[in-house]
Amino acid sequence: MYSVFSASTVAVGSQFVRSQPGRASRMEIQKISTKTDYEVIIIGAGAAGLAAARSLQDAGREVLVLEARDRIGGRIYTDYSFAFHPIERGAEYIQGENVITWKGIKQYGLKTLPVFEDIKHAFTYFNGKYLSVKQLYKDSKLQALDFLVSRDSELFELAEQWVKAGKPDTTAAKLLAANNVRFSPESYRLVDNSFSSEYAASLQQLGVYGLLEANYEGDGDRSFRVKKGYSHLLKLFANDLNIRHSTPISKIIWNSDRVQLQTDKNETFTAKKVIITVPLALLQSNAIVFEPVLPPEKRAAINGLGIAHVTKLILKFDKPFWSKETELILTTLDTQMWWRSGWGRKKEAPVLTAYTGATNAINFSKMGRDAAIDAGLRDLEKIFKIPLKRRLTDALFIDFRTDPYSQMAYSYVPVGGTGLRKKLAQPVDNILFFAGEATNVNRPSTVHGAIGSGLRVAREVLGIKSSMVN
Repeated sequence: MYSVFSASTVAVGSQFVRSQPGRASRMEIQKISTKTDYEVIIIGAGAAGLAAARSLQDAGREVLVLEARDRIGGRIYTDYSFAFHPIERGAEYIQGENVITWKGIKQYGLKTLPVFEDIKHAFTYFNGKYLSVKQLYKDSKLQALDFLVSRDSELFELAEQWVKAGKPDTTAAKLLAANNVRFSPESYRLVDNSFSSEYAASLQQLGVYGLLEANYEGDGDRSFRVKKGYSHLLKLFANDLNIRHSTPISKIIWNSDRVQLQTDKNETFTAKKVIITVPLALLQSNAIVFEPVLPPEKRAAINGLGIAHVTKLILKFDKPFWSKETELILTTLDTQMWWRSGWGRKKEAPVLTAYTGATNAINFSKMGRDAAIDAGLRDLEKIFKIPLKRRLTDALFIDFRTDPYSQMAYSYVPVGGTGLRKKLAQPVDNILFFAGEATNVNRPSTVHGAIGSGLRVAREVLGIKSSMVN
């Protein structure tokens, strides 16, 4: 396809225009019709895209949202048919009692279900034994327990000391080694699984400076589910927005005056400004071609951040075989963490979810659905020491890595990556804008972080200066 920035004749609809070489030249894009030319176009109808669209439309801007899937939500996707209550295929929790998501919850009068409220409902599978975390703390002087992922983890204390001393960035694993923190293989796996299931990246991948960059300050410590499902919240949020589904963008032709978007069906849209909210992995894989290419500093930010992977195994059984006290199980197995998918509901389906990140998630992805389900069942049989295959009635295998419109779960900051989120978030020529969890410096890898980035980018498009950190 000819570039509008080359000295060539370019076909735009049924019109032909002449363009001059060079990035600074004016791009002459002809309006195809009033239905395809907009003030602002947003690519992606996930949490970030919808937040930006809602904010801009409420400010009186003409906005079109282009979504590749046949639904809204992106990596938020509630299943309403697997069980008699909602099951989250994607993002599951509101992570914090003070986060911006609550504005929507309160606005629409939605109910939530608290989760992970009491440590007595948390269990571990460690050294071949199934124990409550409380019992493990009581019976053991295990050093690893102080390093499990939490805001009070000693790993973060070591990281703060490391950074304060001005030492060069390194991985979390090397940080532990440098401080003579030694674990048995089983203990290391417990700690690594706790971080891998939280960040979708392992201790060998996570950069020390990046761990501290995302501080989630003021978010709160409690977690909740949306009772009617996350998708229900987004459906209400998206009401009356102009959204076009099944419209993946394959090419963005731009300069400082205007943007032309091309789909894989040879449709064309034009806009004065474009907001790009697609997952980081799509930018890294060049799923969308930019013409001209993005500036070097933007490409460096895109390629310098890490893409993290998650799989979810959602297994439904004939009846519960776990105790009423069991809500969460942190393991040293390949299925790193299990939880009850309907915890807190008055009527609960017998469903367990395994949440697996980092290398283990990639391994499950490579196995494929059936083998991954079998592996998950074997892990549960180890934990509970009972045969389960005949008791399984249905199963879902969620693999974000193989989803063509995600290709990842969420982002992380590797060694040397501090500051790249901020650079990724910066507009290009005041015409290309970027949002999504990967652009949120303080609250990445969360739904509320994605929402915050959408609100931030809407302010940028509107030209509103704000000291608010997204």
